[in-house]
Amino acid sequence: MQAMRVIVADDQILIRAGIVAILNDLGGFECIAAVDDGPRCLMACAATPPDILLLDLNMPGANGLDVARTLRQIQPHIKIVILTSSTDADLAKRAIDLGVSGFVSKDFVLAELAMALHCVREGRVYLSPDIALSAVKEKDASDRLTPRQIDVLRCIAKGLSNKEIARDLSVSIKTVEYHRAELIQRLDLHDVASLTRFALSHGLVD
Repeated sequence: MQAMRVIVADDQILIRAGIVAILNDLGGFECIAAVDDGPRCLMACAATPPDILLLDLNMPGANGLDVARTLRQIQPHIKIVILTSSTDADLAKRAIDLGVSGFVSKDFVLAELAMALHCVREGRVYLSPDIALSAVKEKDASDRLTPRQIDVLRCIAKGLSNKEIARDLSVSIKTVEYHRAELIQRLDLHDVASLTRFALSHGLVD
C-alpha cells in the first residue's frame, strides 16, 4: 500500500518533532512537511497536498478551525485530524461539523495517534476517549434538567434578565433565581456565556 502523505501543523516544536518521529516509526505514513502556524499550513497544503493534515487547534496566524474551514472549501479531499489540549465536547462537535475526520487530545497523542491515523485512513472518524466522555457527561446533564429549568436556560441563552424571564414564564423572580442556581449546579457552568453555549450545542435555542 502506498504511504499516505501527512503534513504536521503545530506551533510547539517538541510536539512537531514527536509526531514526525511517530510517523517515521509507524510505516504507511510519510511526513512531507512540518509547519508552525496557520498561514504556513495553508501554503504547505497548496504546494504539496497531503492525504492527512495533523492540525493544532491553537496556532499563530489562524486557528485550527479557521484553517479547517478554508481547506474544506478549497481542498476538500484532505482528511483533517485536530490536535488539542481541550476536552470541550462542543468544540469537537463544531470541528466534526466542518468535516474534520479526527479530534485527538494532546495529553494522549503518543498513545492515540496511530489509532487515529489508521481510523482516518479507513474513512472513519476518530474521537479521543476523554473528549467522547465529556460529550456523554454533557448529554447526561441535559437529560437531568426539568422542563422548567430548560425554559429558564432558553431564556438565559436569549439574553433575558431574571426580571424578564420571570415575566415571560409567569413566575416570581425568586423562582427564576432558584432554577438558575440549579442549572449552574447540575451543569457545572458558572457564567452566561457557558450556559448559552450549552443551550446552543443541545439545540435548545435557534
